[in-house]
Amino acid sequence: FPTMSESIETLYSGRYLHLRKRGGWEYAERANPQGAVVIVALTPEDTVLMVEQYRVPIQSRTLEFPAGLIGDQADSSEESWHESARRELLEETGWEASHIESLMAGPSSAGMSTEVMHFVRATGLRRVHAGGGVDGENITVHEVRREEVAAFVAAAMRRGYAVDPKVYAGIYFLERNPDGSAA
Repeated sequence: FPTMSESIETLYSGRYLHLRKRGGWEYAERANPQGAVVIVALTPEDTVLMVEQYRVPIQSRTLEFPAGLIGDQADSSEESWHESARRELLEETGWEASHIESLMAGPSSAGMSTEVMHFVRATGLRRVHAGGGVDGENITVHEVRREEVAAFVAAAMRRGYAVDPKVYAGIYFLERNPDGSAA
């Protein structure tokens, strides 16, 4: 397998991704080295915020937790994961959080990408606007009662939605911390 001393060849560079080759291994590298955030958010009414949107790469509507790239906009290229989580939650769902807590960070797809996902928990939420995203994202916001979230996700799958597997990690983080203790 490739070693760290092998040279890296750039196969393609785009705005958000670079395709690289090291030895015989091809992979995607995020243009923003900070990665992405996934936001597990509970409203004061104990509803879970989820988002639905059409994803071009898989040609399907998806069900996800609010998420986004860290520092992906020109005016926010130096933002932290914390600032990104706050911004993405507000853009996508219309809810503002008074507290953002880091849960864990890890690779999104270690065999294909250098991207690191930062899971966060957002609490102390206040509705500011309807949400829906920016630049034509056309995000539909779902507020799902906490005790019904697993059934809601299963029903979405039955209807043909692509459910991001990170949703199941998010459901775990509704009740638990990474060490298994109660949230």
